[in-house]
Amino acid sequence: MTALVLLLVIVAILGAGVAVGLSRRKRNPFTDQGFVNEWEQRMRALEASLGWRFVAEDQGFQERVPQIGRMLEADRSRVKFQLVGHWRGVPVLAVEVVLRTDNVATSAYRTYSVVVVPRPMPGPWVLISPREDSAWSLFEQFVPSGDPNFDARYEVRRRNPAFAGALLSSGLTRALLQDPRAQGVAIAFDEHALAAAVPVPLLQAPLGHLADLLLDLAGNVPWQALPRG
Repeated sequence: MTALVLLLVIVAILGAGVAVGLSRRKRNPFTDQGFVNEWEQRMRALEASLGWRFVAEDQGFQERVPQIGRMLEADRSRVKFQLVGHWRGVPVLAVEVVLRTDNVATSAYRTYSVVVVPRPMPGPWVLISPREDSAWSLFEQFVPSGDPNFDARYEVRRRNPAFAGALLSSGLTRALLQDPRAQGVAIAFDEHALAAAVPVPLLQAPLGHLADLLLDLAGNVPWQALPRG
């Protein structure tokens, strides 16, 4: 009798394990061959439309954009997909990343697509994010720009007040308010790169528009006239 009960317990445990495995398999879309084939076709179409290529090797996103990269908390597995190429003659990196969206005490995450281009001249970092996007509140408290229309839409975070003030007053606030490509986009002026981030997967992001936005901004900023330190 004891042996029979033990056997039934073992069978129950094995059955539970199989059920859990199957449920996890169902939740993982990459175990569905139909999903994989559709995703691959869409990625190939995206590559063809942009002239970029999908790569599996780590492209150093966290090192290129350390201010956004620190939101990954040193977990490189949260960099999901990467595209590399050139846009208007400038090297570009596009990544899909999973960022924490509330605070360090909880574990809510959201998928973002980020486009990165080189910054024409290195310098202090400035983060400009949509006011309604709470993910960026993980950074220090935002500061007003001095433009009420801009402040109604964006939050500005910075380390160097002189640089940030000169950057914003160079025409940047007006450019972002008037450019429809900037709607809902976070812009990071990191030390050596510029990045644009939107809260959608890579296959849904307007990558070409984001790259154009960054390059247009980079071309209109008077880098030589801005404070360096």
